[in-house]
Amino acid sequence: MSPISRMASVATRLGARALAAGRVAIAVTGLEHIPAAGPVLLVARHYHYVFDGVALLVSIPRPIHMLVTLDWVRNDYARRLLRLATGMVRWPVVLRSDAGPTRVTGAWREKLMRAGAVRRHQRSALDDSVALLTEGRVLVVFPEGYPNIDRHYTPKTKPEEILPFKGGFAAIAATAERRLGSPIAIVPCGFSYTRNGSWTARLNIGRAVYLKEFGSREMVVRYMERRVAELSRLVTGDQGLLAAGQGAIPGSGG
Repeated sequence: MSPISRMASVATRLGARALAAGRVAIAVTGLEHIPAAGPVLLVARHYHYVFDGVALLVSIPRPIHMLVTLDWVRNDYARRLLRLATGMVRWPVVLRSDAGPTRVTGAWREKLMRAGAVRRHQRSALDDSVALLTEGRVLVVFPEGYPNIDRHYTPKTKPEEILPFKGGFAAIAATAERRLGSPIAIVPCGFSYTRNGSWTARLNIGRAVYLKEFGSREMVVRYMERRVAELSRLVTGDQGLLAAGQGAIPGSGG
């Protein structure tokens, strides 16, 4: 990590602590499931548009990078500043496939909607994400794409709702594994929140799993969707096993 990126990373963590102070109390379980070294892909529920990232930045002992989207930013100047900031801390930026027609306005929308624009943005995000993992870093992905609470837009209508996971994280892990020649730890993270004046965020981290434990990418995506829901206290472990339609599944005891 370059000196500039290192300083930006420290500043981001300090900023997260400042945001948390007086606004959100954070309780964490399962930190022992995060490997102390080597590449890690954290797959997390997306509940709050700010506090999820704050909780992860404050709680995870290793430096982390987050796959984020800026398609909600309508002001060109603000978007350029945010692109500069995410570049400094090396947070990959992805364009949600449904964001162009539903959320983005103005000249930028017209530019993005040209043939291949969305795919190019997604390819760039994949390359940046894989590069981080091959360097042995920790990358956070929110496969739902949208939080439950967002001041701009979310398709979710209920506090307990969880969207079907998209398979991008599995593609990132598979590509990184091919480049490294070694497995990538995929760690499920659940969030549950309560509010009584200020927020309380509960971050529950499960045991790591690996692509080789599954017969296909689709299986790992569906497993992580169930496991993150369990860790978010949305379903019980027994319900998750029943939904799996099979016996014990990797990491179900964590």
